[in-house]
Amino acid sequence: MYNLIQQQFSPALKETTFRWYVYELKRANIIISVKRGVYKLFTGKKDYYPALSNKQKRVSRLVNKSYSNISYCSWNSSWFNDFAQHQAASNILFLEVESELIEPVFYLLLDNSIQNVYIEPDKETIDDYISENRESVIIKPLITKSPLYKYHSVPIPHLEKILVDLFCDDKLLQAYQGEELIIIFRNAFDEYKVNISRLLNYSRRRNRKVNKLKDFLIQNKILERKLFTT
Repeated sequence: MYNLIQQQFSPALKETTFRWYVYELKRANIIISVKRGVYKLFTGKKDYYPALSNKQKRVSRLVNKSYSNISYCSWNSSWFNDFAQHQAASNILFLEVESELIEPVFYLLLDNSIQNVYIEPDKETIDDYISENRESVIIKPLITKSPLYKYHSVPIPHLEKILVDLFCDDKLLQAYQGEELIIIFRNAFDEYKVNISRLLNYSRRRNRKVNKLKDFLIQNKILERKLFTT
């Protein structure tokens, strides 16, 4: 890109000026960032903004009222229905909080009549209870430096995070595995902006399955191998 701009527009191009060109091209939605130092032309894909459930908003208000300045986020497994071929009938509201606050937040929800709340359930609990519930709340530790942002004052994960969590968790998110997993990833990458650096960085923090994730994306023709060679 530096050589192209230098040859076509500015023979005496300086690095600081080049960075300004890149900034302006991104701001004008002419190019978008794929990963560090890699860009592509904007094709009309948009940012993903999911629908917040009423329970999610209520839980967020409870946490904000009881604990100030803590790191947490919440998200719904039903968000995958936006990309899936088949629609799951049940929903899991994931509430990820700092490890030392998992039990206090658990009792906070119970004391406020939030039903079907579990802390990092085992397979037996998933099979016997959660799979039978129309809606459950699962509290789990928040991984440090998770990619989050606030949407309508509710901390939620970026699209890249929920895709990695789906790829890594085949027990709680069993309904979206197999062929459905491939469909979800393809639709997410086709319809929305996905930052590959953010996706891979969180995958490394999640459970070091980054190479398996790369292979999955390449084998299912979601991304080209050359994107991972630099």
